[in-house]
Amino acid sequence: MTVTNAGAMAPQLNELLNGEMEAARFYFQAAAWCNQRNMSGCQTFLLGHANEELDHMRRFLAYLFDLDFAVKIDGMEAPEIKAETPRELFAAILETEKQVTRNIYAATTRAEEEGDHATFEFLQWFVREQREEETLFGDILDKIDLIGDGPHANYYIDREIAGMGHE
Repeated sequence: MTVTNAGAMAPQLNELLNGEMEAARFYFQAAAWCNQRNMSGCQTFLLGHANEELDHMRRFLAYLFDLDFAVKIDGMEAPEIKAETPRELFAAILETEKQVTRNIYAATTRAEEEGDHATFEFLQWFVREQREEETLFGDILDKIDLIGDGPHANYYIDREIAGMGHE
């Protein structure tokens, strides 16, 4: 399949693909962080999110394959979780999602400027998805703030996030 002007977007789409893979790795590391603190509800939730990020990566991969563009999987450093508390962990996750959003928006703007209507349309799904992600993690931070930081806070945070499930 050939799409007018899509070739100009290939490198940026490849970067987005790698960004999704990097985000998945961050979620896997965050799940490991939770595992070390016996927060199995958060661990399960974050593993589900890691898989979702891999699904996003596969969407980019399929699109690039469909357009017959070369794909380059970048080498990546191991993700580092510097959080000491669940609130710090989920704040870091929210910041990661905000960076992904900025990258998606930049690509969407460029696709529009390039007149690449197919890629612009393709990216709209990600625009909506990122809005949902930022809202979700903002809500999680609000819940953590409501629970507070008392002696049993991690237990209640873990239960609350486990109850959110993963779609």
